Amino acid sequence: MASCSGCGMVLGFKKYKFKKLWRIGGSYCKPCMMKVGANWEDHGKVTLPMKPCDLCQTEFYFLKTAWQGKKQKHFCDVCHKVAISGALPDTSRKEMTHKFPIPMLIIGGLGGLLMVLGLTFTLIGTGGEPNMVNILFGAFTTGAGFLLIRRTINNRRLLLGNQV
Repeated sequence: MASCSGCGMVLGFKKYKFKKLWRIGGSYCKPCMMKVGANWEDHGKVTLPMKPCDLCQTEFYFLKTAWQGKKQKHFCDVCHKVAISGALPDTSRKEMTHKFPIPMLIIGGLGGLLMVLGLTFTLIGTGGEPNMVNILFGAFTTGAGFLLIRRTINNRRLLLGNQV
């Protein structure tokens, strides 16, 4: 799914793009398209500043503000929904410094189990001659387990406020 280059909102089938003559890249939702187009018409170029989102560090034209702890921060549309739901811990309280949340620990453990089982299935197989189906299935499960562990570690870093 594509996201709006103006506010970061996830776009469905309705995407708006400027014509090549305007030389403005990206896909936009309708309100952002109108604002960027009006700015282009007024100044002959886009003079709106692109600011990075405080959570995902992606640059957008229009950011929404939300309070995180005692600081007011600017978020894109997707990160704004996460921030106002209260899913992000306050970094000043130092939550979650040394332990994983239980669901994250379960998903990471499942990833480790998939890695080990996929590796053993690839190496041992079904006992007879190794065939291509066994090798591909074992390699796929090993790769899926690796991706689960990697995503778990990246999500923990994101929740702690470290850079990914």
